[in-house]
Amino acid sequence: MNILFIQTDQQRRDFVGCYGNSCIKTPHIDELAREGVLFENCFTTIPICAAARASILTGLRPVHHGIVRNLESGSVDGRDFLCRFPNFADELHQLGYSVHHIGKWHIGTDLRPEDCGLNGVYYPGYGYPGEVNNVHPHYEAYLSHLGHGPLTTTDRFCGKFPNGNDAGVFIARQDQAPEASIPYYLAEQTIAAINEQSKKKQDFFISINFWGPHAPYIIPEPYFSMYDDCVLPPWPNFEETFENKPAIQTDYLAYFGIQDFTWVEWQRMVRACYGYTTLIDDQIGRIIRVLMDLDLYHDTAIFFTSDHGGMVGAHRLCDKGPFLYDEILRVPFIARIPGHDAGGSHNGNWIYNYDLMPTFIDLAGGSSDSSLDASSLLPVLGGAVSRSPVMFAEFHGHQVPTSQRVVCTETHKYIFNGSHLDELYDLERDPYELSNRINDPGYAIVLRELKEQLLQYTRENGDLIERYYTRTRLGRIWKIEF
Repeated sequence: MNILFIQTDQQRRDFVGCYGNSCIKTPHIDELAREGVLFENCFTTIPICAAARASILTGLRPVHHGIVRNLESGSVDGRDFLCRFPNFADELHQLGYSVHHIGKWHIGTDLRPEDCGLNGVYYPGYGYPGEVNNVHPHYEAYLSHLGHGPLTTTDRFCGKFPNGNDAGVFIARQDQAPEASIPYYLAEQTIAAINEQSKKKQDFFISINFWGPHAPYIIPEPYFSMYDDCVLPPWPNFEETFENKPAIQTDYLAYFGIQDFTWVEWQRMVRACYGYTTLIDDQIGRIIRVLMDLDLYHDTAIFFTSDHGGMVGAHRLCDKGPFLYDEILRVPFIARIPGHDAGGSHNGNWIYNYDLMPTFIDLAGGSSDSSLDASSLLPVLGGAVSRSPVMFAEFHGHQVPTSQRVVCTETHKYIFNGSHLDELYDLERDPYELSNRINDPGYAIVLRELKEQLLQYTRENGDLIERYYTRTRLGRIWKIEF
């Protein structure tokens, strides 16, 4: 069976039509959900690009594979694998697959897709190919072939630092046709790979990795203005006051220059993110049409997910960072596998996006390594296995190093915040995570239970925070003698 893996970058779960968003237009992703299985509770192992992508590649948690931060975050630690680990590309190659990687890579410092057995263009670092004064030569040649010059933009919208200077660009209109956009460019590479493999009649694995809808939202018309008339109410947690929250969260407002943004500015940002998402969805539709035209669609398993979510104004925050809210931990996840009679169903099992690694191997007829942290989803899809409704995730910093761990159940979430104030949320009474109950004596029992679960998890995973965690947070509760 061929495998097509579609991965977006920093996409909120609720920014897809089939997840209940009645404003956004994602007809092709929605059609995959109607033909396949939509997972209602998929989480990232870590809400930051490089580490999450490394986990999907290896089936290991960041504390085990060693990539815990992005290359551009500035720190020299935690940016490369601790050693050479098995990955799905190597495994699929050994099983006779032609394996292709297209688009964003962003794993490690010097590691290339070809080092892991993947064919495709390498985009160093974060790798956005249209950066000003740093256009990737492959994309530049593509634009030239279309008769375009370098990527040009107008109608830029930036944040503002407290001193009045412009912060980074959040939105810009690409003054070229949709064919010149980066999502279209990636779809063209994907279509070329499918056509090539169709001629060879070889089983293929193709991974297409979009840079969107991660900000900046640099998109052409008609997508730039597509949602201008869409009236969006503020998020229920937009009135965040940050009372009894870690101070680092308010620091991030100034860091991104969004401290004075009202819902007027955020509504503009959400509309642009929607436009970017629809542009990507249209490219997914183009790819699927090619599979159909080549009579490959019914022999190809298709997976759609994202590396992690994004805030996009939730809690008045943007991007991702040291705030483990639902918006960045949950991701969309759809699996359409020919032969699985579950079309249009919703699966409530709690899974992770890195479970894809052993799932790919399982689909290809191989056997995944028992030492993996991840588990194949095929038994879950077949109904033979049910997953426990509990989630663990980690975070090691973005822009600034900080150590966080989280345990979440259907009713509560506890966040260990290193040297900052911990957080506890009652998800039944406070689903938008506005009221931190960490010091509320009425939650002492549930807090103890969650801390015990997190302690067990850190011990089982050899997490180096265990010693500090047990001598501080747990010691205060149980008066542990050391």
